[in-house]
Amino acid sequence: MFTLDGAGRVTYINKAAEKMLAWSASQLHGQLIDDAIARRPSHLEGFAPEATPMLRARRDGVTVHVDVDFFVRRDGRSLPVAYTASPFIEMGKEIGCLVVFEDISERQARAVALAHQNEVVEWVDRCRTAIDEQRLLLYAQPIFDLHTMEVVQHELLLRVREPDGTVAAPGPYLDVAEQYNLIADIDRWVIARGAEIAAGMHPVQVNVSAASISSGRVVEHITRCIERAGADPADMAFEITETALIAGKHAAVEFAERLHELGCKVALDDFGTGFSGFSYLKHIPVDSLKLDIEFVGDLTSNAASAHVVKAVVALARDFGAYTVAEGIEDPATLEMARGLGVGFGQGFYLARPEPLEDTPALDAVEARARQSDIRREDPDNAGR
Repeated sequence: MFTLDGAGRVTYINKAAEKMLAWSASQLHGQLIDDAIARRPSHLEGFAPEATPMLRARRDGVTVHVDVDFFVRRDGRSLPVAYTASPFIEMGKEIGCLVVFEDISERQARAVALAHQNEVVEWVDRCRTAIDEQRLLLYAQPIFDLHTMEVVQHELLLRVREPDGTVAAPGPYLDVAEQYNLIADIDRWVIARGAEIAAGMHPVQVNVSAASISSGRVVEHITRCIERAGADPADMAFEITETALIAGKHAAVEFAERLHELGCKVALDDFGTGFSGFSYLKHIPVDSLKLDIEFVGDLTSNAASAHVVKAVVALARDFGAYTVAEGIEDPATLEMARGLGVGFGQGFYLARPEPLEDTPALDAVEARARQSDIRREDPDNAGR
C-alpha cells in the first residue's frame, strides 16, 4: 500500500509495494503519483490527471475499487494491478488518500490461459462438427504445362462451408485437426474424394498430412479408395512436405516407395526452403519438385531466387523429376519460369482455385462423389 497527500504526492509506501514497484520509499516520497507509477498512456489525448480513480477518491471523498489497471515500475515495465483507493479524513478535514493494491499478473495469466482453452475447445467442436456434417469442400486449382499451356492436373485444396453458408479457408481447422487427432479423418475424406475424381480420367494432386504419413496406415486407405473408385493410380499424385520429412524420415520414405509400387506419383512440396529436402532426394523416389512460392514470388526481381530455381530445375532433371512453380502471379514471372526451364506451374495469374462444381471437367465426378459416404463405407472408420 501507499498513501497520498491532498495534492496527490506520495507520503508513505510499505515494503511490499517497494518490492513490487522497484521503488524505495525515499525515492518515491514527495513525488506526484501520476508522474511516478500511475502514468497514463500517451495516446489518451486530453486525459486529465484528476480523472484517475485514486485522485477521484480523494476529490469526491468516496472509496473507489479498480479491478484492472497498470502501474509503471521504476524499470519502465507495466505491472497489472487491482486496487482500492480510500480517502482518509482527520478532524473533519480531508488530508489524503490510502491505496491498497495487489499484483494480478498471475490472475491475468490464468484468465488468458482459460480463454485460450475455451477457444481451443470451441474450435475442436467446430472441426468435429464440420467433419460429421460433411461440410468439407474441395476446390481445384489447375496445374499447367508451361510450354503448351495445357492443364495437366488439378491440385485439390480443402475448404470448409460454415453453418451460415460462407466458405472458410482451412487454416484454423487444419491447425486444430493436427493438434487434436482429427487430421486423419480429413485426410481420408480428401483421398476418397480425390480417387473419385481421378476415376473420371482427371489427374489430381492431393495433400496428405505428416500425421497420416507417419501412421503407416494411409497407403492401405489410398489403395482401397482407388480400387473402389476404379481410378488409375497414375492419375493420383500425393504431396510430401518438409514437415512430414522432419516428422519421420523413414515413414516418409516408406510412404513414397509404397505409392510408387501402387503406381501413384509423389511430389515434394515447398521445395528449396530447407536443406533437408535436398538430402532426402537421395532416399525418396519423387516425380516432381514443387518450388516454394518464396522463390517464385520474387523471381523477376531477385537474382538469388532465379539462381535457386535454375539449380533446382537442373537437380530435378538429374533425378528424373520435373519441376512445378507455385505462385505464378503475373506474365513476367510466367515467362521467366519458363525460360529457366520450369516445366509446370500454378498460380492466380494462370487460374485461381475454384469449387469443383465450377470446374466443368470435374463437376460431374464430384457430384457422384458426394453421393457416397466414404466414412461409412470404410472399415477403418468403424467405431469412430
